[in-house]
Amino acid sequence: MKSKSCYFLIGLLFILLSCSSTKLMDSWKAHSFDSLANSKILVVSKSPESEVRKSYEIAIASKLRAQKINAIESHIQFPSLKEANTSEEVAQVVKIFKGAGISGIILTSLKQTIETQNGNMAPQTGIPSSYADKASFGPNAASSDVPVVSTSKTYVLEALTYDLTLEKDKQLVNVCLVDVTDPDAPDKIQKTFAKIVADQFK
Repeated sequence: MKSKSCYFLIGLLFILLSCSSTKLMDSWKAHSFDSLANSKILVVSKSPESEVRKSYEIAIASKLRAQKINAIESHIQFPSLKEANTSEEVAQVVKIFKGAGISGIILTSLKQTIETQNGNMAPQTGIPSSYADKASFGPNAASSDVPVVSTSKTYVLEALTYDLTLEKDKQLVNVCLVDVTDPDAPDKIQKTFAKIVADQFK
């Protein structure tokens, strides 16, 4: 009985882990996208947490450099960079980027978090502990159903790539949406996302 329980737990763990998935939901490329491969590209990750921002920028820039693309992390090139909130601030930031020889920007962010719950009923074959004092009448045959709620989390990550050498209304040259459902480890999201973003240049 003990070995059967052990196999059951191992099987359950395998099922739970296999439910984790990362996939490219949608992507789009402009005809001019490929020309960015020969440019200096700045990787910017939007996150309220400094360490998360840095880790994503490092992961993506490293993948790009492995593909011989000149990529640099924004927290290294511009450590004091702040989010631009007005058109004037955006223009000033773009001017600074161009002055540093940057032609492309990859801007990543967590676009959405979706949490879903699926409720179902699971049989309970043992007598509930709250009824332990009434267990003396007959065998342990009482059966009741208890609700089991499974929670699933999906993270939608977005990567936008801009070509600063183009006209203002044509600078967006690539959109990449990635769906990560029930990740079994935070670094798995990062590594897979970085690979998908970098693979846009292949």
